[in-house]
Amino acid sequence: MKSLKKRLFVITVISSFVLSGCSAIHTSVAKKDLDVQTKMSESIFLDPVAPDKRVVFIAVRNTSDKPGLVIEPQIRQAILANGYRITENPEEATYMLQANILKVGRADKRSNRNGVNGALTGAAIGSTLGGGDGKIVMAVAGGILATMIDASVKDIYYTIVTDVRISERAKSTVVVTESTRSTLTQGISGSKVSTFAENVEWKRYQTRIISVANQADLSFEMAEQPLVRALVQSISNVF
Repeated sequence: MKSLKKRLFVITVISSFVLSGCSAIHTSVAKKDLDVQTKMSESIFLDPVAPDKRVVFIAVRNTSDKPGLVIEPQIRQAILANGYRITENPEEATYMLQANILKVGRADKRSNRNGVNGALTGAAIGSTLGGGDGKIVMAVAGGILATMIDASVKDIYYTIVTDVRISERAKSTVVVTESTRSTLTQGISGSKVSTFAENVEWKRYQTRIISVANQADLSFEMAEQPLVRALVQSISNVF
């Protein structure tokens, strides 16, 4: 009887390692190449202007927890390559580009599954060995081993969220009215709503760009430059 239990134990352990390993191997093979995707929430269409009016003022901020992430020099270079001139004086600009890197995030798609897989495997090993403290000890040990195998390859995503606003100077014959409505909380008992409108010189467009990089065992250092290139391309191609 003991011999049969030992055989069943060995079979269960091997099976659990194989099942846990299969998931890790699948991720390693399927996600071996870096995949970078960028999506703009809203398309922006600018009116064409004469070459001498292709002048852009650029201001880029970064309020994320990755202050070392810099994209403005690359954006400037790309817009210059598109035939535009960059100015430091917004009064002479036909277009204003304002952008803010809002968030840089990391996620492991497989992390939520690792603990579950490990626990199930540990329970299977424990049930094979029979009752008593040995069952509990081996269940815990089996869970740790299976989780270590399943977590050996991580399915990592890095995401950059960027808010972009582009302003286009309106022609002299066009009147642009900009309305703003804000609600200010007054303690816990009420709120105050402020609304105002004014004539402005600019037509404004706003969009959000989501840039995502995915690869097995991806680090931010590996993802940073491909993400920046995709983000710069998305922004500069508006012009």
